[in-house]
Amino acid sequence: MEMLLVIIITIPSFLSLLNNQYFSMHDDQHIARLFLLDQGIKQGYLYPRWVDTLGFGYGYPLFNFYPPLVYYQAEIFHLIGFSLIWSIKLTFILGFFLAALGIYIFVKKKVGKLAGFLSATLYTYFFYHAVISYVRGALAEFFAMAIIPFIFLSLENLRLKTNVKNSLLFGLTFAFLILTHPLIALPSMFFIIFFLLFYILIIKDAFTFFKYFILGLMMALFLSSFFWLPLLLEKKYTLVDDILIKELASYKIHYIYPQQFLYSLWGYGGSVAGPYDGMTFQLGKIHILLAVFSVVLSLVYVVKKRKLEQNIKYFYFSVFLLIFSLFMATQFSSFIWNNLKYLWYLQFPWRFLTFAGFFISVVAGYFVLFLTAILPKKLGKIAGLLRIISVIVFILATIFIYQKYFKPQRLLTTTDKKLTTNEEIAWRVSRTSFEFVSKGTKTTKSNLNTTILDINKADLPKKPYEIISGNAKVKTVQNKFAEKKFLIDSLSPITFRLNTYNFPGWKAYLDNKSTPIEDDNSFKLITVNVAKGNHKLTFSFKNTTVRKIANLVSIISWLVVIILSAFAPPKRGFGGFRSKHLKIPRV
Repeated sequence: MEMLLVIIITIPSFLSLLNNQYFSMHDDQHIARLFLLDQGIKQGYLYPRWVDTLGFGYGYPLFNFYPPLVYYQAEIFHLIGFSLIWSIKLTFILGFFLAALGIYIFVKKKVGKLAGFLSATLYTYFFYHAVISYVRGALAEFFAMAIIPFIFLSLENLRLKTNVKNSLLFGLTFAFLILTHPLIALPSMFFIIFFLLFYILIIKDAFTFFKYFILGLMMALFLSSFFWLPLLLEKKYTLVDDILIKELASYKIHYIYPQQFLYSLWGYGGSVAGPYDGMTFQLGKIHILLAVFSVVLSLVYVVKKRKLEQNIKYFYFSVFLLIFSLFMATQFSSFIWNNLKYLWYLQFPWRFLTFAGFFISVVAGYFVLFLTAILPKKLGKIAGLLRIISVIVFILATIFIYQKYFKPQRLLTTTDKKLTTNEEIAWRVSRTSFEFVSKGTKTTKSNLNTTILDINKADLPKKPYEIISGNAKVKTVQNKFAEKKFLIDSLSPITFRLNTYNFPGWKAYLDNKSTPIEDDNSFKLITVNVAKGNHKLTFSFKNTTVRKIANLVSIISWLVVIILSAFAPPKRGFGGFRSKHLKIPRV
């Protein structure tokens, strides 16, 4: 029944997706990425680090750098039988539901069911939730909002019952966050560390908790190492640093002005320098109102009780984390941004609204607890009725007022076939994201003075290879993402160019013997010399030493998790643990 109510709460947030159309968004790359993942899997690559067609037709190591989890989730829908378009839309729908369910369970454990439903509603209809889904279309970041409640829930479970299984559960959820959006996982460490320090202060056996916390954190890094380790160590071979932390993507021009938290115009535009962005960064008047009510009523509650109970300490801790989230989104935090270079990859300080949405919803949920506490006991059942009515009113008001923002700017009548043509992926989609192209590729400046590849539509490759010099007949035997084979009848020595960017891992073999690769050309394309005669030329994308180590660590870690889970004693559900020492009002 509880899960059904959570589903009902979220339905208005995705009603606009329940049609046979696609929708407009800033990050309109998901169909192409899902299509290429699907093609890679069908070619026999469980994890296709390299994909063709993107990178202006020359291919690039997409999943060596871009988090894969949301697309694997969408691929499950696609393998069941849904179209690419519906698979992406269902992933958005699933994200709305999981986000609401996660915060519902979390707040229910702290305050009670009514508060859980209220927080689930506020989190679902938080303005930034609408922005990243229907304006930006940032699927990975959107799904990160669904995982974050489970991160903090797993930490709470670990506090309540410190054991290996809860430690691994924390590690697993954090690994999922890394594989969903590493740029959100990075700032989440601020909050995870705050949770660690807070729990150490309030629990008796802090050392044991710390040990299991570190175990979970290390397990998260080990489980996801196949992704993040190559990402960190091999990004130097790409244009990432030239594009993601400079020019219009520089964090210095994307701070939120404090007044924008209270009000900023709704729109489907982008983020610009100054307070007049094309999209909103407001928190929502109901969210602010309930959060302020909660703080005021908490003071009345503390004065009335004349003591600071553990659950109230948790409330003020949540208030602190909310303030910290908002602080990190504004220019007041520039001294932190200026000195933590890895934060620069986050690009937009307003991404801290991901955390602000969670904590303002938690803080506002406490309104139910404090309202219950300050109502006179003589009201009896009337007090309970007033509590229920007030929660229902706020839930309905939130849905009624904010659901109108949860719709795209335009619905698009299109098909999978139209969105996956070679021209669509190699030109339109490639122009929106090319930071993983090999470093040294020729670039130029756009009209906005941003770095772009110096390539025209006419330059897109028409076939997998070119004969740069000499005369030969070539037969394409195989043209998979990571394995390309050709039979060559060379009438003279030739220079053979594979229309693929050179990147660490590519190897060339002439008649089964390794042959050197050259890439001294404008687009860093793989080039080899072939002697006169009949030859078999093979190109293979192999794992580098870094990838091999990262893969091995992840495989061993997943085996360890499976074994430990199989032999650990059974426990109740994700939210099933309650402390016998902590008395939490159930309202």
